[in-house]
Amino acid sequence: MAEIGESSGAKPSGEIWAKLVPSDSRFPDVEIRDLVLTQDTPQSQDIGSDESLVCSPIDKCEWCRITRNPDQSSATIQNKSSNAILVDGAVIQSEESTVIRSGSEIITGLEREGCLSYRFNVLLGPETCQKMLKISVDAEHAKCCICLNIWHDAVTIAPCFHNFCNGCFSEWLRRSQEKRSSVLCPQCRAVVQFVGRNHFLHNIADEILNADSSLRRSNEDTAVLDSYATVRSNLVIKSGKGLLGKRVRSAVQDEADSVELPCPQCSNQFGGFLCNRSTTHLQCQACGGMMPSRTNTSVPQHCIGCDRSFCGAYWHAQGVAHSASHHICSRDTFKPITERTISRIPTSAHENNRHEQEITMRCIAQMGRTL
Repeated sequence: MAEIGESSGAKPSGEIWAKLVPSDSRFPDVEIRDLVLTQDTPQSQDIGSDESLVCSPIDKCEWCRITRNPDQSSATIQNKSSNAILVDGAVIQSEESTVIRSGSEIITGLEREGCLSYRFNVLLGPETCQKMLKISVDAEHAKCCICLNIWHDAVTIAPCFHNFCNGCFSEWLRRSQEKRSSVLCPQCRAVVQFVGRNHFLHNIADEILNADSSLRRSNEDTAVLDSYATVRSNLVIKSGKGLLGKRVRSAVQDEADSVELPCPQCSNQFGGFLCNRSTTHLQCQACGGMMPSRTNTSVPQHCIGCDRSFCGAYWHAQGVAHSASHHICSRDTFKPITERTISRIPTSAHENNRHEQEITMRCIAQMGRTL
């Protein structure tokens, strides 16, 4: 059954499914309900169950009839006044009809000046909103198999794509590197090659905890997990596959392996450090090259602002200026802001997006600040 409106003099029934929003803020919105139309001053009038009468807030006379169409996203408006009206610029004579949709402009006369102007807006009903927002998630499928609790700061590993708490997997990673040549997935025992934080799962975990507070951990437990967490940027974990084999390797195989070494410290010792077969690596966001992930060094490997990794400062501290087989940034790509002289936003900012750079400049100026 099509919905209709209701005047303020009648008892409201049903949900509002559309509105006529006036361009003049002195007049109220016209709310179209299931049965009759709401307006501040129009007279109540009984009409067919599939129609809505809209009355003028000035002379209390009906001037149009709105009928909701079966597609639920549009309506048909019929001019009930003795004068012509404008709908999206088209002239609609008395008793004529036309289809309107969200955003359609309706003017109660042929001239914009001196006539009321409305925008027609179709509203999403409660059932539609519930269909769009209601998602069924089994809390058991959102639990870390290490601690058996809902994910906290979830990370995803590849190639198996299993998910764990950041702190849980970081501790698993640390212990695995001490005992094994390869890091295995705690759930399926596949060799892990990559791990990264999963922000999409963060939101799902938060919604589950909001829905069932009994699944929430204590602040002390989450603080301990956060202290273990070492996965910040995406980590590339080198596999030690083949180390345990007893076959004699040929010179050709060794040469092929050397080409696949992620970073310069995988084959040569710099600064007293040499990568082993289970060393995890970070990928530089500037050049795409690799560097070992080291939490026991004072040299910064991550930007404090964006939390992404850059290799310039690390390789400079290790005394590595360039490499014929690996990408290495210059130190200038990751230099403290206090050591820079900035007069404008760098052209590489915002992924080289000139429009976003201009917006940032305007925001800085509006705040009364300078670079």
